[in-house]
Amino acid sequence: MGNKISWEDAEKLGGTTPNDSIFAPPNKYGYRINIAHPQIRPLFEKYCEKVGEKILSDAQRHHFEGLIYTMLARREKLEQGHNNGPSDC
Repeated sequence: MGNKISWEDAEKLGGTTPNDSIFAPPNKYGYRINIAHPQIRPLFEKYCEKVGEKILSDAQRHHFEGLIYTMLARREKLEQGHNNGPSDC
């Protein structure tokens, strides 16, 4: 048997890093949103409760991601409106 190494050392050697982005890395399922992200996870769990499922189908997951993209677009539009508004200076 070989020498045992810690999980932390194994993770470093494996080249895996946590994904801090709300966007998922490329994957074979076509998912674009990282549901493990701390800002996304509560929304995902709430969505699962709403549809009454603990594990989503691909169609449900893609619908959830569509909702997230809609929220992001709405937020971006609001931020642009604030940046282009009249200045108080």
